[in-house]
Formats: sequence, C-alpha cells, structure tokens
Amino acid sequence: MADRLTGWLQEARRRRVFRTAGVYLVAVWGVSQGAVELAPLFGAPDWALRAGLIGAVALLPVVVVLAWMFDIGRRGIVRDPEDVRRQQEADEALAAMPTVLGGEEGGAGAVVVRWGDGQGDRYAVFTEAFSLGRGPDCRVRFYDPLVSRQHARVFPDEQGVWRIEDLQSRNGTLVDGLRIEHATLDRACEVRLNEAGPALRLECVPPGADTRRALATAGPGTTVAHVRLAPTGLDRSRGSGTLDG
Repeated sequence: MADRLTGWLQEARRRRVFRTAGVYLVAVWGVSQGAVELAPLFGAPDWALRAGLIGAVALLPVVVVLAWMFDIGRRGIVRDPEDVRRQQEADEALAAMPTVLGGEEGGAGAVVVRWGDGQGDRYAVFTEAFSLGRGPDCRVRFYDPLVSRQHARVFPDEQGVWRIEDLQSRNGTLVDGLRIEHATLDRACEVRLNEAGPALRLECVPPGADTRRALATAGPGTTVAHVRLAPTGLDRSRGSGTLDG
C-alpha cells in the first residue's frame, strides 16, 4: 500500500498536479481578494461572493483530474506525453493480435456437413450452433416430409465439444445407426433424421489452422445448406477430414 501511494505521488509530481493545483488555489485566492474590494463598488451582495468562492474551491478536483490527464504549460493544454505513449503501445499491441471475424476460428473449431445429390457431393462448414430440419430458419434445410421443421441441433458445449440433440422430432435422429436424444459427435459420423432418410456425414474440425483451412476451401458461399438428396446417402469412404468439394 505504501509503495502504491509513493508511486502515485511520484506520478502526480511528474505530471505537475501539485503545481497546477497550487497555482489554481493562488489564483482563486487573488480573485477572491479582488472581488472583496470591488464588490461594494458594484453593489454585489456578500452571499454572491461566498457562493463564487465555494464554487471555485469545488472545482479543484476537476482541475486536479485535468492536470493528471493533460500537460498544462507554455504549449497550452496538451495530452500527457506518457499517456499518449501508452495508448500508442496498446493500439500497436491490439493491431498485432490475430483478428477473428464472425466466429471463423472459435474455440470449438468447425463442423463440416457433407451430403450428395443428383449433381454430386456437396458440403458446408459451420463454426456456430446450427439446426437441421425443414423450417426456413434451419441452416441445414431438408426437403423431406419425414423431417420435422425443427428436427435436431448441433452445437458446441462449454468445453468446446460438438454435440447433437434431437428436438423431440417426429421420426427421430440417428447417429451411426443409433437413435439418440443427445450425443457427442466423433471426428466423423453419419447422421440421419429418420431411419429411411438421407444420410449426412458430419466431420468435426479442430480449431486453429484446420478450421481456417476448411473455411478457406469452402469459400464464402451460402450460410444455408439445402439438402435435396435421395435416401442412398453418402459414401462413408469419402472425406476423411479433408475438404475435396
């Protein structure tokens, strides 16, 4: 505590806080003395003098704060050079930090969703929680009457592990052939939104370079995967963790 107080006093002395406060108080005292002499000439009441003096003294903390923040001298009122230097260092450190836009490289990494249709194999990359179903707000949208509007949800838990849960769907959610309510996604697994429905291949991508590579390979594209496919599914031998489109 003593060291902190000593450091504060030294910093206040460097910033000339005491000198500025002293000059202000001397100026207030001189103005007040002059006001006492001149007040009778203008018929100013005593309470006005007292109010002015009290107001000037009350402004002392404001003067101290300004003296701490700014260098008041012959150059006028300028920002304290040390504060400017520290701010520049903070800005440079912030600029040097890696920037993550739109959750592109979250702590949970990403999930690659693969499926096939009459035009070939397709995929989409997600770095945030997403829903699967027929509803217009689902980011993996099926065109299948056996799929519920809000059928299932894929999301990262607090530990950054990707999980899938069935949203009380009509025909259930299967992961690698097993019907689930909640399940942890492995590195790669097959998901069906009903026993006879089309298969999706979900691949968990670790955060960092792998996620950046997946996003770069996927390109900007659309944020919604429109799944129109036959129930034959996707060849499970494809996509062993690399994006081949």
